[in-house]
Amino acid sequence: MSFKSPLTLQELAENSLLRSKTVAISNLDNIPSVFFPSLFKKACRKKKFSIVKAMVQAWPFPCLPLGAMIKRGDSYRRILEIILFGLDSMLCQKVPHRRCKLKVLDLRIMPLKMWDKWSVFKAPDCSENQAAVGLSETEVKPQVKVAIDLVLQERLLKSLESFVVEWVAQREGLCLCCKKLEIWSLATFYHKDVLRTLDLNSVQELHLYNMNDLTCLLNFSPYLGRMRYLRSLLLSSLWPWACRTPAEKQLVTQFTLQFVKLKHLQALHLENVFFLEDHLEELFWCLKTPLETLSVTNCLISNSDWANMAEFPCTSQLKHLSLKRVKLTHFSPEPLQTVLRKSASTLLSLDLEHCRLLGCHRSAVLSSLRCCTQLRWLNICGNHFSGNFLRELLDDEITLRSEGSTVVIIPGCDDLSPEL
Repeated sequence: MSFKSPLTLQELAENSLLRSKTVAISNLDNIPSVFFPSLFKKACRKKKFSIVKAMVQAWPFPCLPLGAMIKRGDSYRRILEIILFGLDSMLCQKVPHRRCKLKVLDLRIMPLKMWDKWSVFKAPDCSENQAAVGLSETEVKPQVKVAIDLVLQERLLKSLESFVVEWVAQREGLCLCCKKLEIWSLATFYHKDVLRTLDLNSVQELHLYNMNDLTCLLNFSPYLGRMRYLRSLLLSSLWPWACRTPAEKQLVTQFTLQFVKLKHLQALHLENVFFLEDHLEELFWCLKTPLETLSVTNCLISNSDWANMAEFPCTSQLKHLSLKRVKLTHFSPEPLQTVLRKSASTLLSLDLEHCRLLGCHRSAVLSSLRCCTQLRWLNICGNHFSGNFLRELLDDEITLRSEGSTVVIIPGCDDLSPEL
């Protein structure tokens, strides 16, 4: 026989509260904070919307991670509306509920199990001071951030996302935040209202895809310059050929000048980006602080771009460097050698796959790698190195590892050429 485990005292108390909305709402001052997450979930599941609304106004944690609790759908939409109306009432109050510490309504989709972790109810990136300058202690102006991840494409937003954006745009005391933002093609034209509503300082990770018209870049440039706390930027499949006319070059310069304002950028990924040929030097000049990750994949770079790559602060302390499918056959090995030596104490991974390096690059690469004491991962597939070079590299493995960490070397069995 199997027996059901008896309900805990907390579960019995929660069930009792949910039977009477009057009792539940009148006791919000006395309910321990530890009860709130479980009671809130049950109130949502049982559609006790009056209790849900009251609990939002008395939420005792900095963050309400709603996106982690409920799957998106019609039921989510209804609960979200109730919660937003609860926020509406809270923002209208001159003096909010004494227990309310809510600063972030997090609508980002996360695993349901995140709701069981106390850390998810914290909002470490938000100011702890709720009082606005110039207001008395009894008149506190609440400020709540609504966090959501957005993908902007050449079509209307999904109804739920559109509802949230429009709702925030129509109210004071709310701020729409987006930590991760994806923009495809001509989306800047379609979603000007979204970009106007969005707090661009909140964007930390930005992906730009398929902007095959320089006008798109020109229109987006002002928005990029306002993303002052951006940490990671991916440019993928932008403008399928190099810029040659003076007008095109001027547009690219206007775009690259926005990078001067990105003082917190740590990772830059360029994939199939051809308009930056002869302009990569401009972009690197605009980045005044060191990058941790620089990835340039299948891009065209000029001799001038390559020759000056090592001169800028952004390439001086790299942890991850990838030049995958960038043809370096006819370039001098010295810039690569300089970058590797500058980053010798920080570099963890190096990807030189299909760079078409020749035997003449051999000594430069090997001597520089000997200085990289922290290197963990090396990929040299698709290069015309000899078997002797690979043996020499493997023999030097003891110098290519830090204490207790072995380098993973991926030579590629089709890359061996006979030693002359």
